[in-house]
Amino acid sequence: MRALSRTPVSLSYQNRDLIYEWVENLPHGIESVDVLGATDAEFLPRLAAERLRAVKLHVMETRDPQRFELPVNLAGEVRWFDIWVDPDVDGDGAALGVYSTVIDVTAQKRKEVQLKNLLREVSHRSRNLLAIVLSLASQTARSANSIPSFVASFSGRLQAIARAQDLVTDRDWQGALLSDLISRQIALFHQDHSLPVSVKGDDLVVSPSAALYVGLAIHELAANAVRNGQLQAQGADIIVAFNLDPRPDGGRTLVVKWSEKLGVGSVSTPVEPLTRKFLESVVPLAVEGSGTLDVTPLGVQYVLNIDGNHIT
Repeated sequence: MRALSRTPVSLSYQNRDLIYEWVENLPHGIESVDVLGATDAEFLPRLAAERLRAVKLHVMETRDPQRFELPVNLAGEVRWFDIWVDPDVDGDGAALGVYSTVIDVTAQKRKEVQLKNLLREVSHRSRNLLAIVLSLASQTARSANSIPSFVASFSGRLQAIARAQDLVTDRDWQGALLSDLISRQIALFHQDHSLPVSVKGDDLVVSPSAALYVGLAIHELAANAVRNGQLQAQGADIIVAFNLDPRPDGGRTLVVKWSEKLGVGSVSTPVEPLTRKFLESVVPLAVEGSGTLDVTPLGVQYVLNIDGNHIT
């Protein structure tokens, strides 16, 4: 016995001339007044009717039941149906007609399409993520002067990317909230130092790709502050502000500004070359913008301009 879906099941019978003699529980959009006494060609689109006729004639000729799926355009909407066709035979084995069982599986088909699209998107983003990780490993290795320093630097950057990716995944691959990106990256350093960070500005969601690179930029800035011990003195603080600026061409630019003020008695030290490269070249290129890093005796200023297309 066939296991029937909870979806309404339509039943019908057609004689040898494939004229409908009775119907029960027709699919939504098809009325019994249009079906009874008619053939499929009289109320269905041509291609669907021809496919049905061919299958039903085959069933009557071979006495072999058939099951297939059929897309049908009804009132401008493509609907999918799971169809069983069984022969009606007399005692001598002669075909008298066919029984049809029809289940509307449109919702299931749409879910399958969504799942396939999601899997393609996951595959695409996974390849991009692997490329980013490979680039991080390669550049970190070239700048490291020892294996321990490579492991420490690469591990931190990998965690930064992972945390940003977690946020993107939490929002169903739609992007990440700026405030979440900042807090997640800063949290990586709470075990050793509680960074005095405050966030200002209108919170916005940036695209998945931008989220990874903005997260990396925040990580590099925070790691630089901790690495040089610049924020341990009294009075040190960091302000991360973001705002959306209109452009003359009608577009928008998201400006993220890191303002790091050193504590009393502290003096800023040079930023590592690779960190500067990430902040001024790699990250800005990825977000189709620009990045400016300014290190003074009083602190560190970094401004990242992000193209408005990366705002979701």
